[in-house]
Amino acid sequence: MTQTFSEDVTSLPPQQLQKQRRKQVKQQTKMMLKVEQAKRDMQKAQMKMAKAQLDHEIATTRLRTYEEQLNQMRDEGSSNK
Repeated sequence: MTQTFSEDVTSLPPQQLQKQRRKQVKQQTKMMLKVEQAKRDMQKAQMKMAKAQLDHEIATTRLRTYEEQLNQMRDEGSSNK
């Protein structure tokens, strides 16, 4: 009672087979385009993450520098009293 896919395919007329193949190729093409777009999106996201990481490191370095300068100013101020 249950037919396999190959039995279904062989029982179809040639025009139906060709129509199914075209449909499958079209679906595969659409999926390949989606995969390529997803890869581009991922690369963009990775670039944004890398830039954000670099910006974070620069900001952290700047903060440490300012904190050191502030501590030096405080040390100088307390030693002058």
